[in-house]
Amino acid sequence: MFDPVTMNLIGQAPPLRALDLGELPQRFTNAYTEIVAARVRLRGYVGKEHRTEALAELMDEMRRLAATQEALVVSDHTRDTRASAAFVAATAHQLCLMAEVVDSGFPGGEGEQVPSAEPEVDRGDGSGEDPSLPRMTYIDAVRVAPEVCATLLFLIADAQPDAAEMAKRIRPPEGSTGEARLARAIADLASGRLRAVATPAAPDFDAVVIPSMAALAADALLRHLHAGVRALAFEVLSPQARLDAPSRAREIFSEVKRLAMASIDGVFGADGPVALSVFPGPLHLANLLLGVERGLVGTGVCQVPAPPGVGAADWSGYVRRAARRRPYLWRNHREAIAGGYLDPGVSAAVSFPTGGGKSTLAELKIAVALLLGKRVVVLAPTLALVDQTAFALRTAFRNSEVVGDLEDESSLVGLAELPEILVSTPERCLMLQSLQADAFTETGLIMFDECHLMHARDGDRSRRAVDAMLCVLNLTHIAPEADLLMISAMMRNAGELAGWLGELTGRRALALDLAWKPTRQARGCVTYAASRVTELEGLLSRARRTATTKNAPRRVREQLTANPLAFFCLRQTWASLRRKDYALMPLLDQPVTFNTGTTRGGNWYLTPNGNKVAAGIAVAASHARLKTLVFVQSTVAAEGAVSHVREALLGYRVKLTDAEAVLRARIEEEMGGARHCYLQLDDDGGVSGVGTSHHAQLLKDERDLHRSLFERRDGLNILFATSTVAQGMNLPSDIVIIAADSRWDDASDRMQ
Repeated sequence: MFDPVTMNLIGQAPPLRALDLGELPQRFTNAYTEIVAARVRLRGYVGKEHRTEALAELMDEMRRLAATQEALVVSDHTRDTRASAAFVAATAHQLCLMAEVVDSGFPGGEGEQVPSAEPEVDRGDGSGEDPSLPRMTYIDAVRVAPEVCATLLFLIADAQPDAAEMAKRIRPPEGSTGEARLARAIADLASGRLRAVATPAAPDFDAVVIPSMAALAADALLRHLHAGVRALAFEVLSPQARLDAPSRAREIFSEVKRLAMASIDGVFGADGPVALSVFPGPLHLANLLLGVERGLVGTGVCQVPAPPGVGAADWSGYVRRAARRRPYLWRNHREAIAGGYLDPGVSAAVSFPTGGGKSTLAELKIAVALLLGKRVVVLAPTLALVDQTAFALRTAFRNSEVVGDLEDESSLVGLAELPEILVSTPERCLMLQSLQADAFTETGLIMFDECHLMHARDGDRSRRAVDAMLCVLNLTHIAPEADLLMISAMMRNAGELAGWLGELTGRRALALDLAWKPTRQARGCVTYAASRVTELEGLLSRARRTATTKNAPRRVREQLTANPLAFFCLRQTWASLRRKDYALMPLLDQPVTFNTGTTRGGNWYLTPNGNKVAAGIAVAASHARLKTLVFVQSTVAAEGAVSHVREALLGYRVKLTDAEAVLRARIEEEMGGARHCYLQLDDDGGVSGVGTSHHAQLLKDERDLHRSLFERRDGLNILFATSTVAQGMNLPSDIVIIAADSRWDDASDRMQ
């Protein structure tokens, strides 16, 4: 689940008695898999009465670990292991919150949205409040909600993506109290919405209705902390030259720390211990925010100096605009920039893992080329990826001309120069070069996303790899001064490719292959008890002896059921033979049905019925509010799975947004009516069910519509996709299921 860099970070946490830091990544992974499997199995409800003994023991361990490591973080900000302790504490908090997700039932009905997953509240105060209802985030005189602590701890650990994910759990109270505004500001800070925090005008707070002087003092401290968070957001957005002045945020947090604790004289006498009056909540939060302030400003994109040849004012204007979307640079981004990645004349081969922030680096390199007055050519292997990349670049570079849609092809023919950014497949770009080669002479950057496609697989009969390589070579011949940027998460030889780029251009080329990634995946497979499989094979064999039909009849197939199990590897690879490196747990609370096949000799055999099993898991995950991407092998399989989940969840309905309604209207006009569209709407124009599809048979507008419905937090929870999505598409998925692992083998001319 954890990459080698993160495992090393965890291993550097402060040692504790009876805590094996070397085994801690596996413990985290085991807890994660137990929680996710329980949420899927129990349709989202994981109340205390449903937790297994193993899960309850894990959660108790995680709570103790979080409290201990968090105390070490706030007790000494100069500790060398502070980042490691913060990451361990935040991860333990995160696992506890995941385990305490409570759902009062699966939503149904028109326009109803799935509520945010929130932790269970065991108040124990006799209030009579239903603990199954989502609670609001609390920050008061004596306590701070764990989701707030975890968010700030991830920021201290230089794990901004984890902090942004955790910030989604922060639910500020209604109104504009000091507590509500502070919780909202921390969530915005972690999510990168800095302009929502750093407003020029001081915020208006609600009128104070306080029952005691202590509560009044606590509210004043929370308001002052809010002012410190605002000051911190201003500093992150400030140009590098302004950081020489003392930090106003640090001054405010230090002041709150002093005000939150004072000695009380005369309680124990002159020789006795010192009695203290403490506001634990504001004090603890001030300590955490001081830890955040120490490192957050330096991660800001606004702190990146202008590359050689780029005007300082122009660069400052760009990074301030970029900070509206991505204000923070991750550790791999900063390492690349420190190595000269942004310098003109430097090419790069980037092989960061999936989710490693390759898009951020690409946009920075594109910005350098544009500010130098050059053109940019972006190559992507599929039309679906061309569409998504062009959309993302239009969002990032609103003042630049970005052309990437297929219908724009005719407008390029005969042009003397390219648009500022051209997004194209290699084949289409190769065609444009043959028509108007001179248009590419001002190209300053050639970027190839999913560049591993330049290397053909053994037995590949297509010309795609040849065309891709020819396209790149032609571009470097037409525009020899252009930098090259090769990007792929599937590239193992970044160093070798960087060497080739250096030979091709005669200039420096970097190999960026840091193994760190902000996303973590637990890898597993669906399996079944061997005894049950043997039993079913015997049943099938006995039924075959007395059957008169060629294939197994329905009454036999209906008996072929088994309970699916999840088998997870707790390490990054499956190379270990140690039992403790694996976890086996129930996945669904009801059996699934196998299918059958018939050999040429007439014998029957079991088949896994992968598409329907995957659909069943996806439906259960949808109840738990987990978005699931299911890879199937054909358009027919995708649409069949969509029909299956639609029938399973008839009560769920999603309304189209205005933008989606426009796409739908264009699709119906193109296809000649609603009944000819893949996505079927109900009589009121809504989508029934929780799933849709993505495959090569869809029109461009259909792909955009289906992708939009899946990307929305309140949209569809399941996407059944063919390999069109596998080529570098970015989609928000909590679970990815590969329904079958067979692929077409050219040598044998069949699926294997």
